[in-house]
Amino acid sequence: MHRAARVLLPVAVALGSQAVQAQAENVLPPVLITAERMPGTADKVPVSVAVISQEDIEKKGLFQLNDLVGIVAGMAVPNGYSNMPQTVGLRGVGVSQPAMAQAVGIYVDDVPLLRGYATALWDLPDVVRYEVLRGPQGTLYGQNSTAGAVKLVSADPDEIAGSWIGVGVGNLGQREARGLFAGKLTPDLSASLAISRRSNDGFAYNATRHEDINKLDATQFRAKAKVLMGPSAHIVFAVDHLLDRSDTNTINFPLNHPGAAPRVSFNASDAGAFKRKAGGASATVEWDVAAGTKLRSITSYRGYTDDPTVADWSGLEVERYEISQQVRQRTFSQELQVTWRGDGLDLVAGAMLVRDRFHFNRYVMSFPVAATAPGYTQALTDQQTQDVGLYAQAHPRLSERLSATLGLRGYHARQDAANAFWRTNAQFVPTQQVYDAPDLHTSEGGLLPRVGLDFNATPTTLAYASVARGEKFAGFNRAAESLISAGVAAHPEKVTTYEAGVKLRSAPRRLNFSAAAFYNDYQDYLASLGGTTVNGSLVADSVFLNAAKARTYGLDLEAEQGLTSSISATGSLEWLRSSFKSFLNPSGSAASDFSGHELPYAPRWSAALGLKGRTSSAGGLLSADAWLQLIAPQFIDAANTAALRAPRQTYVNFALAYAPDSGPWQVSLRVRNATGRAYALARNRIPPLGIDAAYYNAPRTVMANLRYEL
Repeated sequence: MHRAARVLLPVAVALGSQAVQAQAENVLPPVLITAERMPGTADKVPVSVAVISQEDIEKKGLFQLNDLVGIVAGMAVPNGYSNMPQTVGLRGVGVSQPAMAQAVGIYVDDVPLLRGYATALWDLPDVVRYEVLRGPQGTLYGQNSTAGAVKLVSADPDEIAGSWIGVGVGNLGQREARGLFAGKLTPDLSASLAISRRSNDGFAYNATRHEDINKLDATQFRAKAKVLMGPSAHIVFAVDHLLDRSDTNTINFPLNHPGAAPRVSFNASDAGAFKRKAGGASATVEWDVAAGTKLRSITSYRGYTDDPTVADWSGLEVERYEISQQVRQRTFSQELQVTWRGDGLDLVAGAMLVRDRFHFNRYVMSFPVAATAPGYTQALTDQQTQDVGLYAQAHPRLSERLSATLGLRGYHARQDAANAFWRTNAQFVPTQQVYDAPDLHTSEGGLLPRVGLDFNATPTTLAYASVARGEKFAGFNRAAESLISAGVAAHPEKVTTYEAGVKLRSAPRRLNFSAAAFYNDYQDYLASLGGTTVNGSLVADSVFLNAAKARTYGLDLEAEQGLTSSISATGSLEWLRSSFKSFLNPSGSAASDFSGHELPYAPRWSAALGLKGRTSSAGGLLSADAWLQLIAPQFIDAANTAALRAPRQTYVNFALAYAPDSGPWQVSLRVRNATGRAYALARNRIPPLGIDAAYYNAPRTVMANLRYEL
């Protein structure tokens, strides 16, 4: 075990032991969540869940999914910039192709976001918390949550205490303007508007064009209205929109250039154009039909369009690989749900329909080192996917202290698709059709059970154990380069997870502590393979298929300890082991036998340590936060290529805030990556194209904010 892990484990244990010895004046407040689709507290929910509060979101600047890496133990998001395709992993599994169904479901106010596009940036001031649920959540959150689920929860208008506006400036040309406005328009109608505008001059530099690159330029809003329909019913309407004009200079920092340096590119052309429009509308109706019984209807329509996305991968003066693509997705979802809370039983049951249409058009210029001229291609994909699910989960109390969890979801998913591929000229006008597969169909179904027991050993201590099944729909490849790969529809990836945990919330000693041990047994693990055999034929291009059996196991620890009435310490740690039990190897070559290898993006440990201080002095409330993020080295491919291994990462961060007792002003200062460390991550090597490049983490950023309460 690495020395940092040897230090952090005793720290986590020490936090628990201090609670038995130390006295403090205040109790840490309970953490309210909706992980089981009804209100509860994190210390009483028999699942492993990390909760990021609104205070932490604002003060630490946690505005995109990648910001949670190293804070939520076991979470992986390889792509660090919001306009990049996002894939989320938990406990070593989940990172796959962003255009495919994901293993970690992402939800905004119970509305599912599909695939890995337009899911990363949620810099809206009405977000009240993130909930990260580890392990399969298929019973309550759908079949595409094999590794877990991430919930972004925003406040309803009548839950917002006041309105405010804020502005911020920082190094590297950082600028932001944010605001939250809420109020009651009539006795039965309340409304809110959350807005955000964020930009910078660029985190990187193009040494050939002499210009700053890797810029952020995003504007978004969410409007909500809540209408009371008598004493027992209400409806919440929500509309959100994002316009992102950042550039795509995120992965093209070459390591094989004589002038190579962190965050420096040499591309001679302006291959970084990007424009994204994303958003949606939803209506959530809730009725209190009887004592303890609620009916809910969640209707949503969401979509996004990336047009254009132009990106160079090599970062060299002579481009070796450039893509220009248009991506469009439109999704309708409808969920009907009933919850019942009684003296001896809690029950959630419902039905879910999701219809998704995904259109992908990619142009590629590739220029092999050995070639005299580049080649040009076009790939088209259109996929229509429908997923229907029926679910129920009961939590009966078997005795005064002992309860059970019994859950089951049945699902059926169908995908109709079309793939086509052309060779084109330099203007991307088709000159030769390689194949056309206009009529592709596949369907899958299954049952996803969950069984568990939880025991209240004391009023403040919960122990639990569970077994859960998860599945992830696969479907057809997108942008396939051959007819064989275009027609391959992989089967769902399956996991059976065994978990046991304990949660403790002490009073009055101010301790929140949770620990969970887990074992994941994966069947039909999905991976992209090149040079494999399909139906007896060798396929040179990459194919997304069922490639392996795998396992991960480990331990999650989270703690918050009140040290004094005004200072508390926080800690989180995941210790993880992973391996492929078997791996598809049609060639029989020893070099292609990945059995026994570690899974991609499965660091052996990840951890965070923090201190929070709050004091009333100098006529106001002064708060200070410091936190350390530690991530162990990790492989990024199933081959465990040493040259591609991501290094160990360490980040030191600070935040200060001051709010006077009287007066509407607040000021804050935030420093991320205070030591300015640069890490080459997600390294990409394609020797025939002369590509050896990476993306880098964000540099040191300093942001000062001024906020005015209206």
